[in-house]
Amino acid sequence: MNADQLADVVAGVSDPEIDVGLRDLGVLRSVSLTDGRIRVHLTPTRLSCPAVGEIARRVRAALAEAAPGHGIEVVWERGAWQPAAVTAAGRDALRRGGYRVAGTAPRCPYCDSEDVEQAGRFGGAVCKVPYDCRGCGSTFDVIGTAGCNAMLPTPVRGGSR
Repeated sequence: MNADQLADVVAGVSDPEIDVGLRDLGVLRSVSLTDGRIRVHLTPTRLSCPAVGEIARRVRAALAEAAPGHGIEVVWERGAWQPAAVTAAGRDALRRGGYRVAGTAPRCPYCDSEDVEQAGRFGGAVCKVPYDCRGCGSTFDVIGTAGCNAMLPTPVRGGSR
């Protein structure tokens, strides 16, 4: 397999918190293959993301199945994720899951109403802001807010084998 094929394998791995592939969520940065070693660069959607261990485990498992015998290194680039990195397919998948992505005026993912009201400062995580829709009465989160992209000075390496 070449690096592009390996990147497609990683792209098919879903985030455990939000059922969206890592490429469509904007988490997958790059995959390289050098001397039998696969290096995957990912960026979490927020600093201190509790799912980084599970994501790394899923990535290693998918790559080990697709390219047995290769060493695998997962490199986390903290603070690099931006809402703009979410693909159109990722935005559609998030909308179907009851989320919207920051960067535009919030609209209800269920009825598409603009008649929404912020319901608090933080949702289930610091980068999720809860909203209520006055149109259909649903609640939803907008992801990709200020808590997502706090910066660390250097990438964090982990998940090697």
